[in-house]
Amino acid sequence: MRIVENTTERFVLKGTPGSVHWMVFATLLGVAVMAASVWFAWVSVEETGSYLQLIPLGIGFLMGIIFFLIGLVTLAVGRMRLVLDRVTGKGSYDVYSPVIDAGKPCSFRLEEIDSVAIERHKETRPHNDEHGSFPAKVCRARLRIRKPRRAIVLDETQNGQERRVQAVAAAVAKWLGLEVTKQG
Repeated sequence: MRIVENTTERFVLKGTPGSVHWMVFATLLGVAVMAASVWFAWVSVEETGSYLQLIPLGIGFLMGIIFFLIGLVTLAVGRMRLVLDRVTGKGSYDVYSPVIDAGKPCSFRLEEIDSVAIERHKETRPHNDEHGSFPAKVCRARLRIRKPRRAIVLDETQNGQERRVQAVAAAVAKWLGLEVTKQG
């Protein structure tokens, strides 16, 4: 999520489930798969005169539609929003995505916030060759709440760009008057 408001009374973060970059990629991938399927179908029918090849190409076209719709629907209606409000003494996490699971919405009192934590760990990712799997370094900033017992992901990176994650965690912790805790 990115910071959209940072005043003495309110702190607001907004984002797109799955990140905007990945949803644009899914949309463009869907368009590319659909276009390639149509082109291959056209060439196949023109050269061979047979319509049998259209069955697997139709399946490819349907997969392209699925990727396109996942990206487009998430970009159009998927939203995550964290609001911290000193005037009311409350915070709320609203999330809506018909495709991607980004947690459950919740409301909480600001005094129930336990900490802002930066977590680092390795996740095992599958690999397509004979070597099995490989570790991926994940850095995640989370807002930990005691009641209701929740941890809201503020930002996450898997490609080593930890400065962005640290900056978001530091800004939230500063606004709350807390220290950033580090784990892993």
